[in-house]
Amino acid sequence: MIFRKATTADIDSITQIITAASARLGAAGIDQWQRGYPNRASVERDVEAEVGMVLCEGDEILAYGAVIFSGEPAYDAITGGEWLTSGEYAVIHRLCVSEIFVGMGFSKRFMEAAEAMAAEYVPAMRIDTHPQNMIMQGLIKSLGYSYCGDVVIESRRLAFEKKL
Repeated sequence: MIFRKATTADIDSITQIITAASARLGAAGIDQWQRGYPNRASVERDVEAEVGMVLCEGDEILAYGAVIFSGEPAYDAITGGEWLTSGEYAVIHRLCVSEIFVGMGFSKRFMEAAEAMAAEYVPAMRIDTHPQNMIMQGLIKSLGYSYCGDVVIESRRLAFEKKL
């Protein structure tokens, strides 16, 4: 398995993965990714900014996400708590797994690879998710993240942080 930067050649596959993930969330009654975001344009921006990352087996993309080191402005307005750390951090956004690989542990492997990469540069990793997205919350908690409060990205999100 390889964890690498996404390329322009990956954009079509990643867009399909995001579309399927959005449909899964909607079918589960979770109001996350239901307003046309993320989309192809957001993947293109991720690739251009060199923050889009893929977990691959050969040519097959198993999981996609953005690993960002420039911060997240919405995180400055955390409510109901506080971050574990101050200063630099990395953030994971748009994490999704290919439809045919859902439930096989690849989101966890993606997160672990992202953490290992980030640990070389920053002392903490942050992530947020929709309050109804219990699967993502379970993953985040299983990896040792702590709930720190709420942020607003489209709507209310639960914000988590882990010291690396």
